[in-house]
Amino acid sequence: MNNVVLSICCTSYNHEHYIKKALDSFLMQKTTFPIEILIHDDASTDRSVEIIQDYAKKDSRIKTILQTENQYSQNKKPFGNFLFPMAQGKYIAVCDGDDYWIDPLKLQKQVDFLESNRDYVVAWTNYKMFNGIDFSENYFGFKNPYRIIDFDTIFTPYCTHTSTIVFKRSALNLNKISNFKHYKDNTLYALILESGKGVFMDFVGAVYRINEGGVYALKSDYFKNHSSYLNIKEIIELIPGANTKNMRKVRRSLGNATAFEVLKLKQNGEPVTDAQIDFMNDYFKNADLRTQLKYLKRRCLKKAPQK
Repeated sequence: MNNVVLSICCTSYNHEHYIKKALDSFLMQKTTFPIEILIHDDASTDRSVEIIQDYAKKDSRIKTILQTENQYSQNKKPFGNFLFPMAQGKYIAVCDGDDYWIDPLKLQKQVDFLESNRDYVVAWTNYKMFNGIDFSENYFGFKNPYRIIDFDTIFTPYCTHTSTIVFKRSALNLNKISNFKHYKDNTLYALILESGKGVFMDFVGAVYRINEGGVYALKSDYFKNHSSYLNIKEIIELIPGANTKNMRKVRRSLGNATAFEVLKLKQNGEPVTDAQIDFMNDYFKNADLRTQLKYLKRRCLKKAPQK
C-alpha cells in the first residue's frame, strides 16, 4: 500500500558538480510524513549517473529514471513525460539538479499550509541566488508573509521559482501539457492555478544557482523575451481564466521588449532575420497608440555625429 505523501521530482543533466548538494538537501528535510525522491537523468555525459546511483543504493526512497538517449532534444519534457506520471505522493515538490534547498523544514511548512488552506493548491517560497561566488537575496516588497498568487497577481513581480514549488498532484491535468507548443515553467504554474489559488511564502527555502555556462544563459535577449512572450500568449489563449488584465499586461511587456530588441539590433547594424523583422512590424502595427509613438520616435532617432 502506497503511503507516500510527497514526491520530490528532480531533473539532472551534466550536474556532477551540483547533484550531491541537491540530493543532500532533499535528504535533510524533516517531515512528519513519508516522502519519495524521483531523479530523472537525461543521458548525462559526466559522472552524474554514477553519483545518483550511489545515493540510490544507500536510500530506498530514491528512485531513478536514467535515460540512455537525451529526451529533451526530442521535445520530451522530463517532468511532464517522466517524473510527474511516476509520482505517488499527494503533493509534488520540484527541484533542478543544480539547485538545492536550505531550510530543513521547507516541505513541512508548505504542506502544512496547503493542508490547512484547502482552497490553495500550490505554494512557492523565497530563494537566494548564487553565481558561483556570491549569494544575493530577493526583496519582493510583500507586506504579508503569505502573498496570494493567481492570474491577477502572478509574474508581477516574478517570484515563482520552480525549485521552490510544492503543489497538489490532483491539481495538474497531465493530459493538457501536450497542448502547448511553447511550454515553459510558467505553463506548469498556470495549469495548476486552474484548480485553485497559490501562495508565496516569504521565507528562504532554496538556492537558485545561476550557471553562466547554462544553455539558456547563453541565449540572446531577443530569444528570451520572444520565447516568454509566446509562452504567455499561449497560456492566455489556451487556459480558461488566464485572460486577465494582469496577464495581458505581462504579455504586452514581453512583446514590447521583443519588438524593441529587434529595432535595436537593426539600428546597430547587427544581423536580423526576416522572421524577426516580420514580428516587429506586425507587433507595432497592432500595438496601442502609446507604443506605436514610442516606436516611431526611436526609429527616427539618429546617432549624433562623432566629434
